[in-house]
Amino acid sequence: MIFEDQNELKARIEQVTPRRAAKTVVVHTDTTAYMGIEGGHVLRLQGNDYFVLGDAQEGRFGIDDQPKFWVKYAVDLTTAEHKIIKLVFHEQFSTNVGMVRVRCIRSPQKESRVLDLVSGHDRFMQGKTVVDPAGNPVRIVDFIRGKSLYAVLEASDMPHERYWNEVLPGIMQQLLTCMEAMAWLHSMGEHHGDIRNDHILIERETGRFTWIDFDYEVNFSDYDVWSMGNVLTYVVGQGMHTFSQVQKSPASYPYAQPLQEEDALVLYKHRIANLRKLFPYIPIELNEILMRFSLGTTEPYEDLDSQVRDLRSIFGRLC
Repeated sequence: MIFEDQNELKARIEQVTPRRAAKTVVVHTDTTAYMGIEGGHVLRLQGNDYFVLGDAQEGRFGIDDQPKFWVKYAVDLTTAEHKIIKLVFHEQFSTNVGMVRVRCIRSPQKESRVLDLVSGHDRFMQGKTVVDPAGNPVRIVDFIRGKSLYAVLEASDMPHERYWNEVLPGIMQQLLTCMEAMAWLHSMGEHHGDIRNDHILIERETGRFTWIDFDYEVNFSDYDVWSMGNVLTYVVGQGMHTFSQVQKSPASYPYAQPLQEEDALVLYKHRIANLRKLFPYIPIELNEILMRFSLGTTEPYEDLDSQVRDLRSIFGRLC
């Protein structure tokens, strides 16, 4: 519902949020100029009011607290539920998979398609798209309380061998179910476009792994397949391991064997795919899977289903 009367609007804001409403609450219906939509304002979208708490922030790879001005944390003033509101923001970049140049374009329309497709599927974020009066497709997404897989692994400081024995089996069971969900998405003719370990959220109450952020569209159908290798090596390795780290901190890798160029990941050539050279208790069969994402592979994966099948054959025995 909408609160046309300013006094009613302010009263509702103070009823469902810890904020004190401004003397005059700014209300936006056109979301084009997202930089001007600030905490304390209200977005009025398709017959409903949303109180903006602030901008979402990027927290990954040394860019903690970098604001994402086109993504707003908000409260639905009708239901008091927390939401994430994604406004239209266009960007593109290119990357390489081996000799293939991949173009990635941020597409609100593509994310809207995926949100419709995955409605009711518990391994994907849930939400809907509404169109503002200026024609902008605004995605209103349910807020998931929890941490990203990236954040959980970054906070893990136990020795790797203990992690391997005590923690990894449980993570892999959840991750495999998440991978199966992504394989299903591919079977439906869609893709994620930006598979990363911080795009898997771990729900606080259930421990369920959930995919988020589907707004990148890529022109290379196997990009998700290769990107999953980055997630796998990160999970198996309890974080990222680079050639530089091994060289500069040999005491942290007491079992390390000499590394070669072909031991690197295809997508990130400074990262190590051949984790058995660092942790010799990793089974050969699992390391062979990881090496299919390396520069040295002669048998790269062609689909996510094959990855899931091979991983289940291993972790079915280990778990």
